[in-house]
Amino acid sequence: MNTSRDNHHNVMRGFSLVELLVVLGIIALLISILMPVIVRAQRQAQTVQCADNLHHIGLALEMYAGSNGGWLPAWSGWHTWPPGLSEDSSGPAWTVELIPYLGKPDSQVYNCPAFPSRIKCRNYFLAAKWAGSNGQHAMKLTDVKMASRFVLSGDKTQRSLYPAPFGTNEHGSDDADPDDYNVNGTPVLAWPWDRGGFYMHAGGNNVLFDDMHVALFSNYDPAAMTFSPTTMQDWSDVASTRFGG
Repeated sequence: MNTSRDNHHNVMRGFSLVELLVVLGIIALLISILMPVIVRAQRQAQTVQCADNLHHIGLALEMYAGSNGGWLPAWSGWHTWPPGLSEDSSGPAWTVELIPYLGKPDSQVYNCPAFPSRIKCRNYFLAAKWAGSNGQHAMKLTDVKMASRFVLSGDKTQRSLYPAPFGTNEHGSDDADPDDYNVNGTPVLAWPWDRGGFYMHAGGNNVLFDDMHVALFSNYDPAAMTFSPTTMQDWSDVASTRFGG
């Protein structure tokens, strides 16, 4: 009798084409279910890493102020890194002043992992609008009266400050001294409905405050943030105020 041989042949015959298609269909279905979860987890990890970068920048600013009579690092015009290139301008650059605390301006701490460009750029700015409106190139942390609400730094989400092909800045390079003072009337912490604004993260933009905490915002919150260290004002209000007049 060939019964055992037939059974062995049936066991060893492998998958039929229909069975193989069913297995492939199940795998494709699982991938379609898991991919959005994986993408969300990746984006969440990028948001957390960005917040960690900003927190380290905040601590470096705090250490700098502690070593310099309470003053934060000074900023000025457009700067290049390495310094001394054709587009470099004279004056201080806050990322250069923070070298003892954070490393060089091309350190990875200045790069947000969620930045939607393959070209690495400095993705964070230093608050300067209030100081600049007061005719100063730096401010003291002790000037801040709106504790935990003053915007000290955050995601640089104004396309006009980035080089092409992502941005449209006229320099063709990335500023080594990014701040929010000389920006042609457009905030650096911009939103998708602002001219040139975008979301750095799926849920919004990260913001660093004077007490060194970082939070994600989907839009400007007038109750939670201010660009003036003494009163609750948005960036445009500070930009239009004539201090000392």
